Amino acid sequence: MRGADVVKNLYDTYAKRDIEGALVDCADDIVFRWVAEPAQSRYAGVAKGKQEFLARLLALDDDFEYRRFIPVEIIDGGDKVAAQVEIHMTRRTTGEEFVMRTADFWTLRDGKIIEMVEYYDTALAASVI
Repeated sequence: MRGADVVKNLYDTYAKRDIEGALVDCADDIVFRWVAEPAQSRYAGVAKGKQEFLARLLALDDDFEYRRFIPVEIIDGGDKVAAQVEIHMTRRTTGEEFVMRTADFWTLRDGKIIEMVEYYDTALAASVI
């Protein structure tokens, strides 16, 4: 399976809110980096390992309703994959709806995701968190 197919499968499964199932193609020692100032987003930082990554995703799911999750573009570079994603969300505590765009960079080894780095609009995140 191509790297882009592995990433698309993760996005498709995640969009169906099967968060645990989305991680099936992730290595146990995956490193997930949210690049942002921790003062602006409590989700910023590094999650090391599949369980820590899962815990971070479940925390996000507790805070936000994901109305739509759209991979706008996926660029396949073999073991390196880049994606632009549009996420339509509602903050559960306030009911505020917004659209977040992210830039995701994936690294795979032997068909498993070993790293993901995500960049997002930290000003928007700070305004809704």
